[in-house]
Amino acid sequence: MTNKSTVLLAMKKPTIMKNKKNLILLMLILFSGINKMISQSQSYGAISYNKAVNISGKQRMLSQKMSKAYLLLAKGIRNEDIKTELNSSKFIFARQLSILKENASDHAIKLYIKEVEVIWEKFQEIINKTPNFNNAQEVMKLNTNLLNSCHQLVLTIEAASNYSSKFFYNSNQDLVEIVNKSGKQRMLSQRLCLYYVASEMFPTEKNDYTKIINIVFRDFNDAIGFLLINSYNTIETEEELGVIMGLWAKFQNDKNGFINGDFELEEVFNSTNKLTKSFNKITGIYENIAKKNK
Repeated sequence: MTNKSTVLLAMKKPTIMKNKKNLILLMLILFSGINKMISQSQSYGAISYNKAVNISGKQRMLSQKMSKAYLLLAKGIRNEDIKTELNSSKFIFARQLSILKENASDHAIKLYIKEVEVIWEKFQEIINKTPNFNNAQEVMKLNTNLLNSCHQLVLTIEAASNYSSKFFYNSNQDLVEIVNKSGKQRMLSQRLCLYYVASEMFPTEKNDYTKIINIVFRDFNDAIGFLLINSYNTIETEEELGVIMGLWAKFQNDKNGFINGDFELEEVFNSTNKLTKSFNKITGIYENIAKKNK
C-alpha cells in the first residue's frame, strides 16, 4: 500500500465512523417514533380505549338513570335516594363528557361528542326544573335522543379502537366489544325501569311504552346468556352473574305481570339499580383484564 493510499484510508475512517453513528441515531429516532405512534394509536388520549368505551357506555346508562329518577319524582314518589341519584348523575354525566372531549383526537369522535353536548344542554335544562307532569313528558321526548347520541359515541370509539388494531396487533379488541356489551346492560336495566314508570304515568302512551319494554327485556336477557359463556370470565364475574340471574329471575318468572304493571314502583327501582351496580362491577373487571393483557 502506497503512502498516498494509507493517507486516504486514514481520512475515510472518521467519515465511516460518523456515518455509522448517524445511522444508529436515525434508527433510534425511527424506533422511538414508531413506538410513540403505536402507543398513541392504541390509546384514547391519556386513557385506554377500554376505559373510553366504559366511560362512554356509562353515559348511556346515566341518560336513562336521570330520566327515570326525574319521572319518579314527578309522579310524587318521596324518596331521598331518588333525589340524590338525579343530582349525582347530572354531575357525573357532565364530568365524564368533559373527560371524553379532552382526550378525543379522532374527527368522527369529536363530532359525536358535539352532538351529545347539544342534546345534553336541552335535556339538562329540563331536569333542572321542578319535577312535574309536563316536564316529565319533555324528558320522555328527549331521553331517547340523548341515549342514541351517547350510543353512537360508544360505537365510534369502539370503531376507532378496531381501526388502530388493523395496523398494530391488538389482542384486546374482542375485550373492547365485551366491555361495551357488559356496559350496555347497565343502560338496559335503567331503561327498563324508566319505561315501566312511564307506562304507569302516561296511560295514553302505554302501548308504545310496553313495546319498548318488551324489546329491552329481550335484549337484556340475551346479553346475560352471551356474557355467561364468554371466555374472559373469572370466578368473580361468574359469581356476580349468579347474583344477577337471581335478581333477574323474578322478572323472568312473571314477565306478563311486569309488562302489565303488577310490580311496585320502588321494587322495580331498587331491583334495576342492583342490576346496574352488578353490571358496573363486571364491566370494570373486564376492563381490568384488558389492561393486564395489554
